[in-house]
Amino acid sequence: MVSSLLLVRNNSVTNTNTNANDTTTAAQVSQTEGAGFRQNCSEYVQMDNKVFFAAADRNKDVILDQLRPYLDTARQVLEVGSGSGQHTYHFSKAYPNVTFQPTEYDTALLASIDAYASDLLKEGHLIRPALELDATNSIHWKHVLQAGQEQGQEEEEQPCYDVVMTTNVFHISPWVVGQSIVRGAGRVLKPGGRFLVYGPFKRHGAFNTESNREFDKTLRGKDASWGVRDIEEIQAVAASPDVQLKLDQIVDMPSNNYILSFTKQ
Repeated sequence: MVSSLLLVRNNSVTNTNTNANDTTTAAQVSQTEGAGFRQNCSEYVQMDNKVFFAAADRNKDVILDQLRPYLDTARQVLEVGSGSGQHTYHFSKAYPNVTFQPTEYDTALLASIDAYASDLLKEGHLIRPALELDATNSIHWKHVLQAGQEQGQEEEEQPCYDVVMTTNVFHISPWVVGQSIVRGAGRVLKPGGRFLVYGPFKRHGAFNTESNREFDKTLRGKDASWGVRDIEEIQAVAASPDVQLKLDQIVDMPSNNYILSFTKQ
């Protein structure tokens, strides 16, 4: 098993060339002295078990706008790397009849995800308890599958999710984690289901802006295994016979980001 850092956009290192205030985030918090650092971190606020990241609050609406065509028809949605839980809360608030399964690699954030969810559960929204998910751990993916089965059929492990989404994970994780997320999505999605990936990416090995090139250097300076990934590399993993995800749309997003949309064949 590979030991890896897998944090979503909610608590990710953000492109410092587009918003300098996004540079101090939970990815760094998790590698520092904890509480003392957090008290001085404008991006990190905790109250009643809820962690708040300003970056997650800023991009929640533009991401939701792009997700709507897929959430409109979805029954079950898996979020890989739910971070603080702010996005799960925001998306579920807009879609109370969709069942959301949040997950997170950083177990310290699971309580925050569930704390956000508890507010909506009182109103009848459908959010399951957050699960620990190390994308490189096959047993964790088994737990994700079992959580999505009909009652009494938990051991069948049939593909059961209509949408799998992940945001700002690939560039702050080792490449093996990104590959594992793609393979995991292929494992749990129903035929015709959608895999949606938000974040900064290269195309054909080229950066879309000079600021993203500098951002990539900054990331690799923090951790040599991080970096802005190439869409074609992700597409190659997705198209493999054991995954069968077809890239059918690349959407330009603000701050030099993209949403990649794959369909399960």
